[in-house]
Amino acid sequence: MTTKDKKRRLAVIGAKDKGGAGLSTMETALATILRATGEGQFRVQIVDADKANGSLTQRMGERDETGKLLAEQDPYKGVIKADLFDRDGARPIFHAIESDAEFVIIDTPSGSLDRFGSLSESLTARDLVDHIRRNGREPIILVPFGPTVAAIRGVGKAIDIFGDVPYVGARYMAGLRDADYRLWSSEALTDIYGRSVGGKVRRKFEEAGGRLIDMPPAPMGSFALAEALKMTLAQSANHVGGDYEQYDRLNMAAWLNKWVHEFQKIEDLLGLEGTEWRPF
Repeated sequence: MTTKDKKRRLAVIGAKDKGGAGLSTMETALATILRATGEGQFRVQIVDADKANGSLTQRMGERDETGKLLAEQDPYKGVIKADLFDRDGARPIFHAIESDAEFVIIDTPSGSLDRFGSLSESLTARDLVDHIRRNGREPIILVPFGPTVAAIRGVGKAIDIFGDVPYVGARYMAGLRDADYRLWSSEALTDIYGRSVGGKVRRKFEEAGGRLIDMPPAPMGSFALAEALKMTLAQSANHVGGDYEQYDRLNMAAWLNKWVHEFQKIEDLLGLEGTEWRPF
């Protein structure tokens, strides 16, 4: 969505097999940047479907004057709660898709790829995609992955589950280099039993029109401190005082600016070409 054309409506669904891949952190960064960029231009709803951890709720949920999370959240300022693993826990996701928000961002727990195959007795990921499109939106599937076989296979699994939709693969880069993604970037290898491994998922991803971004490693000291002090990412990039130092603020501001650079690689998918991006 550009400042000139505000008609595009999107649903960005994060999906993963394993935890620790950085999905919630990435979607927190995306939600922070979209809300800052869209202030006065477009609206963003966030759905946290990970009831067990609720990382996105903790990082972006509305709080009262004592710091306690509000039971009732403004869908355009806070976070909508869902529970992907409850029998009808996906209901808030469908409701958010029906809203008039231009962007809906959906965070999910570990194992969500399997769960998307059976959202209820009747509904699957393909039905969710159909619902997104019937409500005048375009789906984007966001899949984080690391350099291991199991992590990379999750990308191919997402393509099998969701079908013909745009995909964004996000490489986890904390402590890693390009060279560590040998199984992704190389042609097929042969294991000790003579079977072909590696390269297949990347080709499948490319054939599906997938786009690749990297996750900037977080400045963990400043990030963890901001989380402990109950700051949103936007607050951490603006705040100095008490136990939060200028050094911490600068670290967080620089990190969010790195995220802007990554998301600008897919600004055409997001409909944000020509938009003046704001990190926080």
